[in-house]
Amino acid sequence: MELPRYVPGIGPSNAKMMFVGEAPGKSENFTGLPFVERDGEYSAGSILTQVCRECEIDRNEVYITNVVKRRPPDNKLKRLSELGITIESQVDQLWEEINAIKPYCIVTFGNLALKAVFGKGTGHSGIMQWRGSYLPTLHMDYKGVATIHPAALLSREGELEDDQYERNKKRGQLSYAYRHILKLDLLKAKRHADTPNYDPPKRVLEIARDHIQVQRFLDTYRDKDIVSVDIEVKRAIPFCIALAFNEWHALSIPLLNCFAWQGQDGISDNVLAEMWRLVAELLDGPVRVIGQNFKFDQRQLARLCGIHVLNFYCDTSLLAHSLHPEFPKSLTFTTSIYTDEAYYKDERKEFDIKRDNIDRYLTYNARDAAVTFEIFTEMEKDARDLKVPGFPNWYDEFILGHVMPLHTFYYDLEDVGFKVNHERQKELQKIYSARIDNNQNELDELAGWHVNVSGSSKDPGKLVYGQLKFPIRKGTSEEVLFALIANHSQRRPSSHKRMLELILHIRKLKLNRKKVFGASPDYDGRMRTVYTIAGTETGRSSTKILKPPVRPEKLGLPFHTITKHGDVGVEAREFLIPDDGYVIVETDMSQAEARIVAHFGNDARLLKLFEEKADVHTLTSSWIFGVPTNQVTKELRFIGKITRHAGNYDLQKRRLAELVNTDAKKYGINISISEYKAEKILTKFHSYSPSIREVFHAEVQRALRDNNRTLINPFGRYRQFFDRWGKELFKESYAHLPQSTVPDQLRQAGIRAINRYRNGHIDAWFVVEAHDALVGIVREADVDAYVSILHEEIKRPIDFSRCTIKRGELVIPAESKVGYCYKECNIKNCTNPGCIFLHDLAKRRRLAA
Repeated sequence: MELPRYVPGIGPSNAKMMFVGEAPGKSENFTGLPFVERDGEYSAGSILTQVCRECEIDRNEVYITNVVKRRPPDNKLKRLSELGITIESQVDQLWEEINAIKPYCIVTFGNLALKAVFGKGTGHSGIMQWRGSYLPTLHMDYKGVATIHPAALLSREGELEDDQYERNKKRGQLSYAYRHILKLDLLKAKRHADTPNYDPPKRVLEIARDHIQVQRFLDTYRDKDIVSVDIEVKRAIPFCIALAFNEWHALSIPLLNCFAWQGQDGISDNVLAEMWRLVAELLDGPVRVIGQNFKFDQRQLARLCGIHVLNFYCDTSLLAHSLHPEFPKSLTFTTSIYTDEAYYKDERKEFDIKRDNIDRYLTYNARDAAVTFEIFTEMEKDARDLKVPGFPNWYDEFILGHVMPLHTFYYDLEDVGFKVNHERQKELQKIYSARIDNNQNELDELAGWHVNVSGSSKDPGKLVYGQLKFPIRKGTSEEVLFALIANHSQRRPSSHKRMLELILHIRKLKLNRKKVFGASPDYDGRMRTVYTIAGTETGRSSTKILKPPVRPEKLGLPFHTITKHGDVGVEAREFLIPDDGYVIVETDMSQAEARIVAHFGNDARLLKLFEEKADVHTLTSSWIFGVPTNQVTKELRFIGKITRHAGNYDLQKRRLAELVNTDAKKYGINISISEYKAEKILTKFHSYSPSIREVFHAEVQRALRDNNRTLINPFGRYRQFFDRWGKELFKESYAHLPQSTVPDQLRQAGIRAINRYRNGHIDAWFVVEAHDALVGIVREADVDAYVSILHEEIKRPIDFSRCTIKRGELVIPAESKVGYCYKECNIKNCTNPGCIFLHDLAKRRRLAA
């Protein structure tokens, strides 16, 4: 094989900064230059040049090279041996370059350069963990910063069609926001290129051996009013707790007699109890407590240790999300952005109590607390300095007044949970097992053989692409099968479409039987969920299951995933019931997002229809399909509802077809549309609703252009967008204001309502928050008062005068339904088995009384 061109390093021989990539690409092989920038071509070189320019780094003053100096076959490093080249020989040559240049700071791009220069990324972690780390080189002679390779952004840099963009997104390629993260890493490197000295953070990380050491530490900082708190757990049991009153000194306090486990001098029960007492008194006092993902720490301390936090102040993950909604909010990421602490999370992952000294684990715990304090300090400065138009006191008003109270709101929410009708749950497990068997038998009979429908099995592919000869697509995911059903099954035998439907249906049945009907309640028999408060860029929450102490299985249900309509999974709501003498009240904001979009679009006609309580989805279908409203069927109304959502946020034909086809199946509606039909529907919709594009979309684009790509909702929720200028950026931005405003209004209404319930001695607790709905467990006698207060709070006018898209006030009404189970129902005419059971029980109770 002919050797590709040798591409040497270029740049000044006395450069203070050095860039090290992985290997030459096609353009580099053509020009003989590393990270080359060619006119009219998107490349790693052009991205690097642009980012350097933004950082005011002169590429001509940087020495630029690669670990490997020749282009590997097909750009695959594992094929380098075909050229008779070894990585080891190339690394040796790289170090000759480094020693000749003697740079003050080396920037490595990608995994290979990370390993070659810093010796990192060889264990559990790679460049995505180590990027942003300020590190000494492998031989300790130099220092530098690791970051992602600019080539990782190429899938987002060029002009892509919508479907290409979506495919790239689903393959897990880096979002365009990482271009800004690359910039932040280069700015860190630029700062460290001023001196050759390696100066990592200096921290004093103590381990408490007795209560005297704890008391001495607390006495040292008795005048401080903010403490960073972090716990570590083993099998979900608190193992140790670390305290830090500043970023350079932290103390890790064992909560168990862990030293004795390794033959060291142990801690007596009396001393350990005194250490617990000191911690409990501190956290139950006036000191303001900060932490990362602190809801978990606080719950574990309260439930398992009886240690309660009186004065929660700030969760750094919520603060990070408020400042940078498009960035990760993990401690690993914020550490890389706000500190010079190198990645250290492997210390916890790789710790083995049988092999490693326990001090290593406790030191890790102390480091977490100190780093969290430093991150908080730096982020608080950024938040106080941030200029948010319309919110001159943004930190106090939005962060402290709006975001941080959500911590307590969700902490209390998670505590409630549903009572479980176990008989109904077991009955549903049997029903679903029978449904699975019936559908599997039908599929096997149609196919002529037993088809394992699992996503990891090759059987679905053999059936769909081999036996049935459908056009070959990548995999047999839900999205792929629905697209095949909608676009390629019309002229085929009905059995072909049916087999694809059965694969999807069996998968859903199995998933629900295992995850929903097989879910285990918490120790006290209640079914709970765990909320991620800022689960999305818009500030919406998300839910997941519990990880209980010691027990091997996971507990609870992710409540957001329980379907509300359809023929699969909706029965889960039947076995989630209230306590004796209570009912479940579900309160929804009425068509909230659609109202807000109409408000932004100055669509007086649509807003009037909302006020008149007209069925907007039926009217939308009437306009689209050209039929009178009394002839709009359930199926047509369903399409109208989804079309309005798609039109509001400028979703394209492919996405509309996906939504209609997947949701129709989910909700048990017998309808599907092709992409061709979806395009016709969208065209008709926008002809009847021109204000969406002409007013709302146009003003959002103008705001992005004039305000550094930032949008601010009526509550002060701030978001700067980092995607490339174009359709994807616009779609995200159209959705942001409505989708962030709705949960912000709902949660604030819930917080105010809870305070009124407590003051009025109304026995009610929220158990579910679902973006535009709150679900409460309410004493039967208090239902009317509960509903009246919550409706009143939800209907408080939303003032859009400080929003980026300035408008007047808007009132969103609320609707409530009451039942004896979580399934949407009305007590008087409910036929759900769970409700009938509890309704009869309540009736017997009243008669007995």
